[in-house]
Amino acid sequence: WEAKLYKKPIMKKVVDMFIPKQGTKQHRKVVQLLKEAASKLKLEWLYIDRMAVTCVAFVVTVFIFVQMHNITKNYVYTEPVADYNLLGSMSETDERKGMKLTMQDNYFLDLYKNKLSTTKDELRTAIKKSDYYKGSTEDEIDKTTERVYGKLQTIQSENFKWFEFLISFAVAGLGYYVPIWLLVFQKRMRQMEMENEVMQFQTIIVMLMKIERVNVEMILEWLERYANIFKEPISKCVNNYESGAWEALEQLKEDVTYQPLIRIIESLQAAVEKIPIA
Repeated sequence: WEAKLYKKPIMKKVVDMFIPKQGTKQHRKVVQLLKEAASKLKLEWLYIDRMAVTCVAFVVTVFIFVQMHNITKNYVYTEPVADYNLLGSMSETDERKGMKLTMQDNYFLDLYKNKLSTTKDELRTAIKKSDYYKGSTEDEIDKTTERVYGKLQTIQSENFKWFEFLISFAVAGLGYYVPIWLLVFQKRMRQMEMENEVMQFQTIIVMLMKIERVNVEMILEWLERYANIFKEPISKCVNNYESGAWEALEQLKEDVTYQPLIRIIESLQAAVEKIPIA
């Protein structure tokens, strides 16, 4: 999908703006990391991944904040009102009474939720004049006013805030580095696998060197069969071998970064022209 996306001219221009210029320290560093992690990603694809993770991280963070505000508002609108401190769950009768009070509170919340300058006195007057509280005592009206005003303050404050926008940007910034951190992790895991694979190569070479008329090309073909991490660069070397053994091995040295394998390649280069396999 990265390749298809990169073919689009607009996307190509945007991605190329983020890719470090060839020859720079940053470019060499990222290319080296891709090699050391034995990643199949191209440099362009890596930066598409980084941009994709950044966008997803930003959208998901904003979505989480918005959902948190919605959940809080929903809780205010749907939670049954309890007239006393409740331990455990409400009885069915108490829940019905509580929901009736909640529905009454919601009427006033809908009236005033968009009026940010609403005072407690204005709310008290509206409650006193409403049909719900005709004949109610002053204490009941005061108690209802306090409860509804508290809910109103919560509803009006549960909006997307500027610092949440900044947090979303910060998370998106971290998301930009996630593909790089994954490559670093892969590099460390691969380091152990590379060590095992090179030891395997050494064992194969020790066995092959005893065979008469064995040559470097045969050794490379056998290494290719048992390779896992280094399969791609060794296959490339085998394919290019006929057009120039030394050059093919030199290219293999450039394609791999693991020093013990590079020492084996240098030995194979010596065996091409100068000294016998053994």
